[in-house]
Amino acid sequence: MKPDLFRALPLLALAGIPCGAVAQDTDRPPLRLVVPYSAGGTTDYVARLLQKPLGELLNQTVVIENKPGAAGTIGTHLVAKAPPDGNTIVFGNQGPNAIVPASRKTPYDPLDDLRPLTTVAFMPLMLMVSAEKGPATLGEFMQQARKASVKWNYGSSGIGSLAHLTGYKFSHAGGLDMMHVPYQGGSAVLTAVMQGDVQGSFVSGLETASMMQSGKLRYLGVASPRRIATLPDVPAIAEEIPGFESVLWFAVFAPKGTSDATAQRLRTAVVKAVERPEFQNYLAQRHAQARTSTPQELTQLIKQDMARWGDTAREADSAK
Repeated sequence: MKPDLFRALPLLALAGIPCGAVAQDTDRPPLRLVVPYSAGGTTDYVARLLQKPLGELLNQTVVIENKPGAAGTIGTHLVAKAPPDGNTIVFGNQGPNAIVPASRKTPYDPLDDLRPLTTVAFMPLMLMVSAEKGPATLGEFMQQARKASVKWNYGSSGIGSLAHLTGYKFSHAGGLDMMHVPYQGGSAVLTAVMQGDVQGSFVSGLETASMMQSGKLRYLGVASPRRIATLPDVPAIAEEIPGFESVLWFAVFAPKGTSDATAQRLRTAVVKAVERPEFQNYLAQRHAQARTSTPQELTQLIKQDMARWGDTAREADSAK
């Protein structure tokens, strides 16, 4: 990924956009873009990047509806049971679409009750520490965590989240035996890390952009198979723990029963929105990759993550 130089809106400014609509002069009913998480989080943020271009391409009002709760399953279930008329879709990630259904019973089956359209973006999670209080390198972090007289903590935005499971896997694979501390939302996690309430957290480049620029936080490792072009000096965690990987993805789904023509219309608009240079560049500058897929590729991705994270989620749940 080679980010182009361009001036983008600050993270906090975009994250603070109200849950409104992109106005279009059309008689078509509004398109409800359901985000199964609270406003201001990473999933909500990427959905809002998509909102304006999607409305323009569809010539339709696009309204974002935040329906948080139960690790994203409440909002996802809402769309799974919505009329398949093309007026309601969900912007989700592997949490409610792979990890949670693989580890416990949900009121929907993501492979049977939703129609996959396309992926939108991929971003590796990164181990973040306080620049003032934390270790300077990944190796130092792991050494200090092993030797600490008091068990170290890692924070996440909630039990069952990818950040939680990534931290759990990192702790056990690295022989660290760290304790998980859940928080209500990403901003609370960032504050906890800066204050030293937890020693680290796994985050995306989107939610930490402004804090990294301020010099208050530091990335120690990236959970991609190898180092990424935008952070060449940050080691891949796989350099310390072979095979370690954790990549957050986002995708769009329609209710089961949505017609082929309607699904194709929605998918085409999402793909064209993702392909816009401003969308691609903005994500690249935050160590993410805008990337679409076929519905079949998205289905396969869900199955892979069910297999990859299902056992980890059950182990983490039993360890509480």
